[in-house]
Amino acid sequence: MRMLLCQLLVVALTVPVAMASYVAEHNFTVVKTTVLKNGQIIDWVHRDDQGTIAQPPDFPPGEATEVATHSLKAFKESNAGPDGTVPILRSTGNVSAMKSNPNTKKQPASRITKRGYEGSHWYVSTADVGDSIGTSGTLSMYKAYVESTNDFSLLQTAVIRTGVPKVGVQSVEAGWINYPDQVRNPHLFTFFTTNGYTGYGDYICGWNTEYRGWVQYDNSYYPGMEMTPLAVVGGTQAEFAITVRLVSGNWWVGINGKWIGYYPANLFTRDGNAASATLESKATEVDWYGEVFQNQSQLTTTDMGSGHYASEGSGKAAYIRRITVVDPSGTAYQYDGSGQVVVSDSNRYSLNASFASGTNWGSFFFLGGPGAGGVING
Repeated sequence: MRMLLCQLLVVALTVPVAMASYVAEHNFTVVKTTVLKNGQIIDWVHRDDQGTIAQPPDFPPGEATEVATHSLKAFKESNAGPDGTVPILRSTGNVSAMKSNPNTKKQPASRITKRGYEGSHWYVSTADVGDSIGTSGTLSMYKAYVESTNDFSLLQTAVIRTGVPKVGVQSVEAGWINYPDQVRNPHLFTFFTTNGYTGYGDYICGWNTEYRGWVQYDNSYYPGMEMTPLAVVGGTQAEFAITVRLVSGNWWVGINGKWIGYYPANLFTRDGNAASATLESKATEVDWYGEVFQNQSQLTTTDMGSGHYASEGSGKAAYIRRITVVDPSGTAYQYDGSGQVVVSDSNRYSLNASFASGTNWGSFFFLGGPGAGGVING
């Protein structure tokens, strides 16, 4: 099966437009504004406007790295920001739905009977339970059908600290999502929560750069970025690699062997807790999974992955492969996601896993399905 890593969308033009609220609210100086062919508006700000900036560590040996054919810039040279600036995506202004965790999310029976399925999250999830400082894996890049623009469908990883006093769960998350109300087309996302998904706020919880917390370092990859080409059922299986790693007090996120930015780990030490009791010091669980969120009362027809069931395998079903975890000593090992498996509704979404497979896919699994009614793309 032929594989492609992503390349990045290129710029159409540069125009003067009003500053995004995120940039304006935090007194960032907009050096340049760029409009992409896909309609995204990018504000270029001085990297140092975000505060004291950490230097990226060396990329871990043996993990996915960029090659020349896949390191194309998102921006033509004439339209990129000046040296020392970074791209910040202009928000649509829509309020993104709150994420959740597959191992803690419970759907109250009363809510199902009185309000239908509105606000429900559906998962195909795996988890490696144990102390760690990071993970890496490669995701397929399908455009999952969503029933409405305020539904989302994603594939992702999450490094999680459970049992945090007064909070419960803290996480750093990254992945591939189709969520039209957030960004029109499928895109890269990041997310963090210090407060157990109980509410958004600067330095507390949020997607991408909708709230402060994320520190943008790279000048090409950014949260909210659309990437092409997309995977095609029965054709080329486009993919990209994600690495999340705790290094020198920061949770760095890497894409295709390049660190793009980070969450300062001290964000997670709050509510009177010691750093040793929070995600600042380590994760206690690594999850890789698919998630569907629905905003309507009837059971959603939103697809997960390609819309094909996991049993259909290579060339049809979405996948996550070459998954590794890094223990606190810095030693990488093959992910074993059998510790906690969640399949919310096996009639609509499914899992077919092979951990430590002995192949060049390492630990991997296929996942996905067509949503209610069993019809792919609706």
